[in-house]
Parts: sequence; C-alpha cells; structure tokens
Amino acid sequence: MRHLKSTKRMHRSEEDRKKLWIDLSTGLIKSGKIVTFTTRAKWFRPKFERLVTLCKRAGSNTQLAFRKVRPFLKEDVARKLIEEITPKYTERNGGYTAQYKLGIDFSDKDQSVVMLVD
Repeated sequence: MRHLKSTKRMHRSEEDRKKLWIDLSTGLIKSGKIVTFTTRAKWFRPKFERLVTLCKRAGSNTQLAFRKVRPFLKEDVARKLIEEITPKYTERNGGYTAQYKLGIDFSDKDQSVVMLVD
C-alpha cells in the first residue's frame, strides 16, 4: 500500500526519476518550452519552480546560486538559468511556468506543453 507516500514514482527508480527531471529541466531552460506527457508535466513543474525560486533567493550572489544549482544541471545550462531566466522573475512570486494540454497522441496518452512565462 502507498499510504502517506508523497512522491509520484512514474514507474521508475529514484535514479531514473532524477535523470528524467534533469533532462526535462535542461530542455526547458535551453528552448523555453518542452512537449511531454501530462503526468510528467504535472510532476515536473513544481520541482522546476522550486529551482527557479532557489536561484532567486540567492539574489545578486551568482556564486551562491551556481553552487546550489550545479548538482542538478550542467554548467552552461546553470549559467543560462542564473543569468538570463531568473532575472526575468525577480518581481514574480511563483508561477514561472505554464502548462497547456495538446490532446491525445497515437499512444492514447495526453500530451502537454510546458513553457516559461514571460
């Protein structure tokens, strides 16, 4: 039984979930939007928004922000997040991403688009 279990397992091990999260984060930071399944998008959005909030709390201290983000992202992606994306959201209190459903694809799963809000 799954009583009081807070995470969605997504039929993956912990290591595979972490890799999936890193891949989705990298894609969203590089291109500004990603297309994925709805369940993955719902699982991914709060985690990514916590990452942006973590960078915002570091403020102008980019070394601190880089130190906190580096375990999760590669160096070039972390720099883009800290130097380009986070300054856009200094006045915004959450809601950095938006999710829109695209419909059902050939495998009978809902597709969603997750994109950064301007």
